[in-house]
Amino acid sequence: MELAGIVGKANVGKSTMFSAMTLAPIEIANYPFTTVKPNRGVSYLRIKCVCRELGVKDNPKNSRCIEGNRFIPIEVIDCPGIIREAHRGRGLGLKFLDEIRQASALIVVADASGSTDPDGNPVDPGSGDPVDDVRLVEDELTYWVMGLLEDDWQRITRVVENRVGELEEELAKKFSGLGIGLETIKDAIDELGLDPHRPSKWGREELMSFSEKILRKGKPIIVAANKIDMPGAEKGLERLRQAGYNAIPVSAEAERILRLAAEKGLIKYLPGDPDFQVIREDKLSPRQRKALEMIRENVLERWGSTGVQDAVNQAYFKLLNYIPVYPVEDPEKLTDHDGNVLPDVYILPEGSTPKDLAYKIHTELGKTFLYAVDARTKMRLGEDYKLKWGDIISIVAAGKRS
Repeated sequence: MELAGIVGKANVGKSTMFSAMTLAPIEIANYPFTTVKPNRGVSYLRIKCVCRELGVKDNPKNSRCIEGNRFIPIEVIDCPGIIREAHRGRGLGLKFLDEIRQASALIVVADASGSTDPDGNPVDPGSGDPVDDVRLVEDELTYWVMGLLEDDWQRITRVVENRVGELEEELAKKFSGLGIGLETIKDAIDELGLDPHRPSKWGREELMSFSEKILRKGKPIIVAANKIDMPGAEKGLERLRQAGYNAIPVSAEAERILRLAAEKGLIKYLPGDPDFQVIREDKLSPRQRKALEMIRENVLERWGSTGVQDAVNQAYFKLLNYIPVYPVEDPEKLTDHDGNVLPDVYILPEGSTPKDLAYKIHTELGKTFLYAVDARTKMRLGEDYKLKWGDIISIVAAGKRS
């Protein structure tokens, strides 16, 4: 399951964001959700399912289809709030950051209303700067990566300058646990104009620049501009965008309230919907009715959604350029071996091939891959074919089809 990390300064609504993302009234069988850690949860990517296009009734197994919307599970991890100089041990320090080593994307929660200071203490709206919220997180994460680098820098330098190994390869081994690969490291060195043959000449400034570069390339971020319904938040959102951040207007509290109301059967609402429908008017108290109407007026009508689902979707589909692909065993009936129609959907990086999909499904299927079949066109596809958004693919392997 893909992993997204939620990070942010203290008291910007990060925990509310995590709660809103993981409180989805969706149950999926055959997933070991009971084994996730307390600071982990399951959220979902939302896409239009191909079932409507093809006019079929699907039987999802690894995801869920509701009214033509396919919800694909991803794992999310909530890290403790970060404050300035956390890398020096202030607050909770950078405790638990190791947990996000394998995160594909980082969602940085910022207080768009500017109602918290750098340490997360409440201040008058507009007094704080959401741009500083994000830069603080970026800086502390950079110090974290730099610390990992410095721990082993002398050894790496000796290996490279004694010509026992190449710098890029040594660094790739060092950062493999962070999901930062060889190409990312090579690109960072080239873009910064650093000498890969004389790393002993790199000063602290060069090490810092390199750490920042591989972090931005290897762990790209999207900003959830939270508290968008508070005074001054629209200006904060604009500041974030002017600073070059991909910032999504978000009201995590509104999303949490809507999902709770939907879970209790009071309203009809799916994560990412532009509106909700009251279905148990008799069960709503005047206070609840007023709260829902305020959400509709101040969040949904103004911004089109609460932004929580948008942030998750954009992190994967726009920032990381993932695409959804549907593997089937029978390209005629669009079924697996048990007869389930469009049973699974996987997300893969753009540029992936049918062979990559085969490995994603099962290692043995990848090893015995022969070719694939496009279920729409019935055309045979080689292992170099580039998968497209919404492809329905049948994998043919030695001795089996999937």
